[in-house]
Amino acid sequence: MSNETQQQTRLIFMGSTSIANGFRLIGFETRPDPSLQEVDQLFSELLSERQHAFIVIDHSLEKLDSKLIRQIRNEGGRIVLSEVPSLDDPNCYQCSIDPQLSILIGGDSEEGAQL
Repeated sequence: MSNETQQQTRLIFMGSTSIANGFRLIGFETRPDPSLQEVDQLFSELLSERQHAFIVIDHSLEKLDSKLIRQIRNEGGRIVLSEVPSLDDPNCYQCSIDPQLSILIGGDSEEGAQL
């Protein structure tokens, strides 16, 4: 077996401390309230070491505008990135793929914003 098939997948949550506590309880590594530098440092490490990871990020990290988050989303593969809404305002959550989903299901822009 190659090293890649034996490699463990890291489970990581990055975001709000209030959500991080729950992810920690189910076995995730957590990075509460990370800065842009901390986010980019972790993603650089994962990419350079070719590690496998399932990463859940708080929706608020989208505001950090990390180039590495965009790169990982575009590449796919070893690193899977998912998003969760803020506990403070879960109804205000809009995923970055909502416009594409709206086009696919034939809804108007108002319906797409509510997906």
